[in-house]
Amino acid sequence: MAESIIEFNNVTFRYESDEEGVTLPPAVSDFSLKIYEGEFVAVLGHNGSGKSTLAKLANGLLLPESGTVTVSGMDTKDEEKDIEIKQTVGVVFQNPDNQIVATIVEEDVAFGPENLGIEPSEIRRRVDDSLKIVGMYKYRRHEPHKLSGGQKQRVAIAGIIAMEPRCIILDEPTAMLDPVGRRDVMKAIKRLNKELNITVVYITHYMEEACEADRIVVMDDARLLMDGTPREVFSNTEKIRSIGLDVPQTCSLAEMLRKDGIRLKNDLLSIDELVENIDDILKG
Repeated sequence: MAESIIEFNNVTFRYESDEEGVTLPPAVSDFSLKIYEGEFVAVLGHNGSGKSTLAKLANGLLLPESGTVTVSGMDTKDEEKDIEIKQTVGVVFQNPDNQIVATIVEEDVAFGPENLGIEPSEIRRRVDDSLKIVGMYKYRRHEPHKLSGGQKQRVAIAGIIAMEPRCIILDEPTAMLDPVGRRDVMKAIKRLNKELNITVVYITHYMEEACEADRIVVMDDARLLMDGTPREVFSNTEKIRSIGLDVPQTCSLAEMLRKDGIRLKNDLLSIDELVENIDDILKG
């Protein structure tokens, strides 16, 4: 098995209250999880379940109250390792406008490597390569504020890729996008994972996007609730719905057909699989 790149060991974290004397409940509670090199892991959970907190804990933006978070063996509480940790694990947030800092696309992508003190010729290579990976090279001299939401998000992802991390965490990067933008961003993310072997942790509330992952982690009430392949997780529709989440449309349709007496498989994820299963039943 591949080596783990991020490990959460009995991690608890709570935010400080604005009101004196008020203690907030943990945002993450006694949480343990391993993310392995090269994986594509989707993280699901309703609002307030702890998903975004998990993303910030994973590269040291937040530090645990108790327990440990390690990145390639480095404890995120070790101040001397902070820069190396943030180079290893990059984070892309929901709103790309909050991460774009320059007035020209290529200058924005160069911002991170410049702060690392990378040589100018190497920065040029990284900027060009990163923009090509996400399909935004032809927009390199454009102004970011004139781009669509999906294009801005791909620029934000390119900015992280230029830092050459081994893992990228994306916190609902398609939440503010239209279907075309979502598809383009998803295509770029899958290429990072499958072609460049970058570990991807993908926080989303779109169930169909989660189906694209190798593994799904479900959080509920600050804790780990489920951990398995998309087929394993989505075959348990009752448990998923019990915490206020939906299931992919194919799973929902298959469930309705099973209630009508059609003996379909329990782990269907795509429309093609559903059609093939129905076809087999009709032939059989």
